[in-house]
Amino acid sequence: MNKISTKKKPLKTEKVVNFNLFKIKKTLKEEGFEIEEKENGELKLIIRIP
Repeated sequence: MNKISTKKKPLKTEKVVNFNLFKIKKTLKEEGFEIEEKENGELKLIIRIP
């Protein structure tokens, strides 16, 4: 008989963090900010003035 593996793979928290970051960026853009992201992951917020 074939045995079915019951071990669960660990949840990758990186995907959760990226989704939260996406939501934060979206909200900030709606509030009038522009976001610049550097290669090292730093964020710079720029206020748009009409």
